[in-house]
Amino acid sequence: MPAGFKYDMNPIEKVMPEMCRFETVYRLSGGFNLDISNLAGVDAIPPLTPVVIDFVTRKAVAVINVEVVESISAGATALKVKKGSLVGVGAHLGNGSNGGTVTAIDKSNADYDLVTLAEGSTLAAQKGAVLFEATAVAGKTPKATANFLNYAWTKVVEGATITAIGRAYEIRPTRLIAPISEKDKATLGDRFLFTY
Repeated sequence: MPAGFKYDMNPIEKVMPEMCRFETVYRLSGGFNLDISNLAGVDAIPPLTPVVIDFVTRKAVAVINVEVVESISAGATALKVKKGSLVGVGAHLGNGSNGGTVTAIDKSNADYDLVTLAEGSTLAAQKGAVLFEATAVAGKTPKATANFLNYAWTKVVEGATITAIGRAYEIRPTRLIAPISEKDKATLGDRFLFTY
């Protein structure tokens, strides 16, 4: 190896399903600095992760959503979510009408991540539902809603930058690695076409 060069022999690129028609993807020029303050314990964010872009500060914040893999009723504290979620301990999860606070996350199962909710949780959700990170435990209002999507796998490290997607068509929600909530779809607008 040449002096002064450091090679990463364990890249984060993975075999990915076709999540959208990639020939329709329009990438924005330049990069945006990834804010990692809400990504504790996360190694990397995947392509098509919903993000909030601020053009003034050139900052990107990942929007936190989780996909439910097993229905949960109000009062239950064990929530099974799709592997690889970006949610962290202390976050409030909601669906617009009820919510709960994350107290622990167990990632040891190969099929799902087990999120433990605080006692007294009112969160109820069906299998396949996408929950968003809420501003409060009631789960009514999203903490953030996306205005763009992330283009490629990005390691969560200080100084990381992302490329933003400004348009994409035929996005397949069932193939997404990071789920996109209905609230995000509303703020993404008609620049992003979802197929069902």
